[in-house]
Amino acid sequence: MIYLEYFNPQYVYEIVFWIVTFLLLKRFWGKEKVRLAYGYITAGLNLLAVGLFAYISMYGSFKFLDAVAFSFLHTMVAFIMFSLVIISKKLEKQNEEN
Repeated sequence: MIYLEYFNPQYVYEIVFWIVTFLLLKRFWGKEKVRLAYGYITAGLNLLAVGLFAYISMYGSFKFLDAVAFSFLHTMVAFIMFSLVIISKKLEKQNEEN
């Protein structure tokens, strides 16, 4: 049974956003610039999240240790994305040489 009093239209907006993002990436993923831009944007947003966690732990109602844990997680994701971008660039150069 669906409880409509708990329905939040924000969920619909998020689902539509992710479906559109998926379809766009599916269509253009073969282009190197798209993959690199996606990697850089993802890493940059994760580093922004680290800054926001630090800010809300200092000036908001977020616990310091929770901020450290979430910051560590997002920092690792950012490093992984930067590493994948670097590896992708190297592989593209090797494929062009061969």
